[in-house]
Amino acid sequence: MKNIKVTINGTGFAADYTARTYGMIPHKNGVRIELAGVTSGQMDNARRFAESHGVASAFDSHAEMLHAVRPNIDNVACANFTHGQYTMEAAKSGVDVIVLEKPPVVWPGYAAGRTADAATRKYESMEYLAQVLDAVRNGGSKLLYAEDFVYFDGMKGLTELLIEAQKIGKGRILYQRGVCAHQGSHAPAYDTPSKSGGGALFNKACHPLGPCLYLKQAEGLLRDDRPIRPLKVSALALQVLKHQPAASGEHFRVMQNVDDFGRVTVVFEDHTVAEVVGHDLSISGIRNEVSVITDFAQYDMRVNPNSENELFMPDGSAAGNLLLREKLPTATGTSFPRPNQFHAHGYVNEMNDAVDCVLDADRVPQSGALMAWDTMAVLMAAYESSENDGAFVDLSEFINGREFHPGELPNPRRFGTVFQRSA
Repeated sequence: MKNIKVTINGTGFAADYTARTYGMIPHKNGVRIELAGVTSGQMDNARRFAESHGVASAFDSHAEMLHAVRPNIDNVACANFTHGQYTMEAAKSGVDVIVLEKPPVVWPGYAAGRTADAATRKYESMEYLAQVLDAVRNGGSKLLYAEDFVYFDGMKGLTELLIEAQKIGKGRILYQRGVCAHQGSHAPAYDTPSKSGGGALFNKACHPLGPCLYLKQAEGLLRDDRPIRPLKVSALALQVLKHQPAASGEHFRVMQNVDDFGRVTVVFEDHTVAEVVGHDLSISGIRNEVSVITDFAQYDMRVNPNSENELFMPDGSAAGNLLLREKLPTATGTSFPRPNQFHAHGYVNEMNDAVDCVLDADRVPQSGALMAWDTMAVLMAAYESSENDGAFVDLSEFINGREFHPGELPNPRRFGTVFQRSA
């Protein structure tokens, strides 16, 4: 029996789905997954979380938990401003796989009470992320950057199609677009830049950005053994609701300090394009969508809402406290429920990748250090672009400035399969 010990940092929304997801991972003979520890900024929260999720022990601090448990997988699912510190602590402790929730890090100047323009924040954030990734590399750990959109079943299917299309000289991704939106984050710290790192651009547009980056990585690796990387970025980050009458904010969380709308255009090295949007203006709940146009097909992933299931309720109170899909404000009327939402949103595939990376020393996370680096470069350059009215910002310095070893690159051929074959 192989016992895999899992620890979780945080007790909020991300920590909740993380704990639940490990119980949904596909069965593996001879493997036991143990939720061995949880820590939080408040010990009472950690104890309550441990009791409600069947976690063996609650701890006062991350360092104490690492020392006591010696986990195989450490999930950094806590406030954004702690991501860098906890990742480095886990790497120095020799954790096999570190699952790092988005964003990778936040600008370190916030902790010092500084202010700076977007270009300065970009450079300093990338320097900090380089230190974090160096610690992971030096510690011999694997980083799984937990971008759940990368792990949609649809993404696995499209990767399968890419592999087949390249056999006949096709398989080039030409244009991608995606959206992630709802009425405002669950997290109390979201509207505080020093804790969240940014608003809708940083914390929502990052989601559809992930699959767009991954598919270009996969395309290049499958055909030429090198990923296709982002070249330049144009973006806008705006505060929409803050400047409207109070009545307009009735159904939303109105942000005072961070952007509630972000649009990012990415031009890749091969002159192809991706456009992603993140916003807090979706009055009807979560929206998770990605559309990909290739030289052989168009592939649309309408993850949420999805019309596979349709429900009409004249009185939503009959549903009790059931959440039919994430952030749906009311069950009254017509809705499109999302059963097994954790799987649909990629969380099960994501954590299953972490477990597989523990079991197989040669396996690399599909969303790993390269994804974390390129995502951070795009997002920080996007804020610089927005500060300059959407002018393009070149990414060459960061794309060329850090080398990723073969053991840090994804292997699309090992992503997994979702389609049957006719013969």
